[in-house]
Amino acid sequence: MGALDGSLTYRLFFVQEEPPENWQNVFAEQINMHAFEELTPDDDDDESIGWVHIERPLQTDLSVEDFKYDHYINLALRRDRYSIPNALKKAHIAEAEEDFKLRNDKEKLSKYEREDIEHMVVKQLREKSLPKMQLIDMSWDLRTGRVRFWSHANKNGELFQGLFMDTFQLDIMPASPYVSAVEQGLAPERVDRLETIEPTNFVNEDE
Repeated sequence: MGALDGSLTYRLFFVQEEPPENWQNVFAEQINMHAFEELTPDDDDDESIGWVHIERPLQTDLSVEDFKYDHYINLALRRDRYSIPNALKKAHIAEAEEDFKLRNDKEKLSKYEREDIEHMVVKQLREKSLPKMQLIDMSWDLRTGRVRFWSHANKNGELFQGLFMDTFQLDIMPASPYVSAVEQGLAPERVDRLETIEPTNFVNEDE
């Protein structure tokens, strides 16, 4: 959502360092190392995040031509999550535990038996459903160091910053009066006045 269609609102970040000279080959390798990986019912994690093509969310094998647009790098962050209602999961686990005790003539279950039953139940429930997919566009202007990310949710912003720094090995900071003043080269005494200002979010968060 965002860069090519949909909402025009985005969150602005600044990259604090210059890309390496051979950035195209380096970034292509790193992007593919952090590309999205499909969730499976056997996974321990409920969530998976990674990069995909900005127009084709099922494409995870990316060449330079797939993400470089003139002096921009355009990608989408894909975030898939299994979302099983907690009450439903608890009900199925309780039923499975009672069934296990009856079949094995047991009054109580050990910690490891409970964990095995929970893992089995969660896997069975996942096999009956698909993960929820979320796509969030990212556009990085290499000339200015500005990065636009089409989500205002704090959780998504944190995931994005972590994935960006892991991928590109460059520091990235959310825009604020202080960061913007530094980027624009304001005098040090004027910049110092802005250092303690806290940003205010006027957009309702929605993970």
